[in-house]
Amino acid sequence: MTKRINAEPPTERRRDEAGVALVVVALAMVVLLGSLGLAIDMSYLRTVKQRMQTAADAAALAGASELSYGDVTSAAKADAATNGFTDGANGVTVSVNNPPQTAGDPHYNDSQYVETIISQSVPTMFGKIFGTKTVTVQARSEAHLGSSPNCFFVSSPSATFQVNGGSLTAQCGIVVSSSASVAFQSNGATISATSISVHGGAQINGGSVNPSPQTNVATPSDPLSYIPKPTVGPCGSGSGTTWSGSKTQVQLSNTTATFNPGVYCGGIQFNGGVTASFAPGVYILTNSGSTSGYLQLNGTSTLTGSGVTFYMTGSGSFQFNGTSHFNLTAPTTGTYAGILFFQNPNDSSTAQLNGDSSTVFQGALYFPGALLQLNGGTGNAAYTIIDASQVQLNGTNIVNADYSSLPGGSPVRSNTAVLDE
Repeated sequence: MTKRINAEPPTERRRDEAGVALVVVALAMVVLLGSLGLAIDMSYLRTVKQRMQTAADAAALAGASELSYGDVTSAAKADAATNGFTDGANGVTVSVNNPPQTAGDPHYNDSQYVETIISQSVPTMFGKIFGTKTVTVQARSEAHLGSSPNCFFVSSPSATFQVNGGSLTAQCGIVVSSSASVAFQSNGATISATSISVHGGAQINGGSVNPSPQTNVATPSDPLSYIPKPTVGPCGSGSGTTWSGSKTQVQLSNTTATFNPGVYCGGIQFNGGVTASFAPGVYILTNSGSTSGYLQLNGTSTLTGSGVTFYMTGSGSFQFNGTSHFNLTAPTTGTYAGILFFQNPNDSSTAQLNGDSSTVFQGALYFPGALLQLNGGTGNAAYTIIDASQVQLNGTNIVNADYSSLPGGSPVRSNTAVLDE
């Protein structure tokens, strides 16, 4: 017996297939249009991001260019606005940080760098269909002033850079901002530097000077004036052979002692036979009543310290008499990177530094309001920077300029801002 099967008519089958195809096509069109919309949004947001990054870069450069003059925030925000991102307008926020405040940044809290962060809540065109009405776009940039090729600076408008006999060999330039008729003076010395620029006049009394000083030229102002003065807290304490500051002058002789950062009221005096080691950090030397906060060495002692900054304030000064042995190096990072000795600009007490053939003064010797008398002691350091109101050199002085130990380069900045890569 033959069983009969009822087959669906071909016309109805084609109608059902066409209906399914329409649904599939409709769904595909939704997905396709959604993807196209998201692609358009992403392209637009990418364009905004690129424009924003350009503005952040320009703002960082503008801010860094003002590091020596103090108008960092205004300059940075003005450049951001010029590039289309005005702080407080159209949902734009422009943040300017000097020093940078981003956690994990290798230049975090480094006052030589300017950080700019621009953010904006950008409306989407198609994303709102899927519930995303806005997307926050952000760009960040960082800049600093490039390193200067100079390492000798006389900032007083009427002082003299004076070399008395002996020799000076500098792997860097000498800048004398004094307008005096004799702003640069060599008395029978042999001087060699990469350049010598003098705002006033020069006088060479015998010896040789190479290259010849360029006189009557415009010179920059004090290049380290941006360095902030440390905050002077209460006097520290210590006794015997371990110190973390003091309430009265520390006087030691014929002993071994360890020093830690702190406020030393009355200063420190070594009277020969002392072996002193200084832990990394900032040492503040200030007055204690009528006693000035000197760092004074008489006779022969040995001082060592890595990553140290000595800040003199009040009416004291650095007085290294005799021929002590020094191995002192400045910090490599942070606010006082490259700063070894720093005397308050209002302290005009003359500083005298005597070193021997083994001495290392690695860092800036910064005496913006005082005369610095330097008698050797720089030849063994990778770099030394001399910046003082007035400078007198005696004996043999060698000044190197290898800043490879400083991630940020020399603390002396040029007038050209550089983006941080």
